[in-house]
Amino acid sequence: MMNTGAVFEETLKNSCEYYKYRGIALIHKIPTPWSVTYDKKNFRVKNAYPQEKSSVDFEGVWHGRSVAFEAKSTRERKRFDLKNIQQHQIDYLLQHQDQGGISFLLVEFSNLGETYLIFVDQFNDWVQLAKNGGRRSIPYDWIQMNCCIVVPERAPLDFIRVLERERSNEAKRISEPGEKSTRKFGYPFPTAKDI
Repeated sequence: MMNTGAVFEETLKNSCEYYKYRGIALIHKIPTPWSVTYDKKNFRVKNAYPQEKSSVDFEGVWHGRSVAFEAKSTRERKRFDLKNIQQHQIDYLLQHQDQGGISFLLVEFSNLGETYLIFVDQFNDWVQLAKNGGRRSIPYDWIQMNCCIVVPERAPLDFIRVLERERSNEAKRISEPGEKSTRKFGYPFPTAKDI
């Protein structure tokens, strides 16, 4: 039986295949290189571990924009623990965004059957708050109110539809006189400090 993270990852890979087939986006899973040692006597795996820190789970291109994201599944019902994402992954996503890419996390609440897209700067606000003595998790209620739910539409998990909506919202907002985007992509959102 597959664990929930593996099922979630497989669903995302299927969504990416659909995007590729339909010419919507080209996004692929980044493999993590592993070192494996074998028991020569029994020809079984003795030990396996990642050779190096991975960057993020998925990378690709959508409408000429680089896309990078980390995908995590949790069985928690009331929060997403910040420790689920490593600091080097946050740093990578922030650097990717600084270079003009679209960076986010896809978080599946497996026991609730819901997946949310959380932009990296939203997530990083919570990380900074935790470093200053704040809570070490993001409340589910905050995610539900301030992040975009990802649902099956064209693909099993149509996260590109969320990006399309965000791009459309940003274009409408910037077209209004005196308005400009407060971030590199998407809408202005309440920060962790607002709760």
